Amino acid sequence: MTRPRYRLVWALPALVLLASGCGQTSPTETETTDATTDADGEATVTVTIRPDPATAVPSPDGDFTWSGSFVATVSNTNTTPITINSIAADLQQSSGGIVITPIPDTDESFRFEVRAPFNRIDINATMDIPFTFFYTLPNRGRESLISIALDVTTDEGVVGTVTASVKMQ
Repeated sequence: MTRPRYRLVWALPALVLLASGCGQTSPTETETTDATTDADGEATVTVTIRPDPATAVPSPDGDFTWSGSFVATVSNTNTTPITINSIAADLQQSSGGIVITPIPDTDESFRFEVRAPFNRIDINATMDIPFTFFYTLPNRGRESLISIALDVTTDEGVVGTVTASVKMQ
């Protein structure tokens, strides 16, 4: 089964290219990759999240009901190294992968830990970024959709944003 899962947007000096990727589902893990392409159709940056969906378990943090972990792998086949300037994340309650808006005066409560080993990715290199989320949902469920955004810059000064999402269940 294939599903589009991520959108990766990369600003290039003369134009902006956008290409959607596809995911593959297997019994043990799901890997989904999106990539931008250059003028020759070659991938420049890819993001893979595994596992997808991630498994939610009772949280060891008493302030939250659930927790779960996944790894985002960023690969750079660009012609210049890239630097990750910032990482942002959002968690929303969901059902079947569809975001469910909380009733008024309620909201998701979460925090996350990121253990990025460094912020620079050389040409033809990858970096695994482990994430752990701790959360409580207004509907008291455990299924959520997590969105991450990585702001990156090439050594040539080109700025872009990589976005990805993963289901926690």
